[in-house]
Amino acid sequence: MLLTWLAPCVGQTPPPWSLRNTALLAANCVTCHGPGGQPPAGSTGSIPALRGLSSDALLERMQAFKAGRVANATVMPLLMQGYDAAQMQALAEWFASPAADKP
Repeated sequence: MLLTWLAPCVGQTPPPWSLRNTALLAANCVTCHGPGGQPPAGSTGSIPALRGLSSDALLERMQAFKAGRVANATVMPLLMQGYDAAQMQALAEWFASPAADKP
């Protein structure tokens, strides 16, 4: 009976992340990557800027962290385990777009 009830959900794609929900996800990133994805002036460069990179490059990097393919990575592989594909895509698009579009 349960499988019959769940059957309509199988194969459906979840709705896209809203701007507000993506902003909440992105708030986790600013602790290290700085407000709006720009590290503070004078930072050593060990933490890269996210704002303005292409969404493809950002998504590829997040996927590499999640898969453990980034040598000498510290916290990012652990953090990326908490995100699903839709969340990573939303974050990539968020940081790739101009800061002026953000709430």
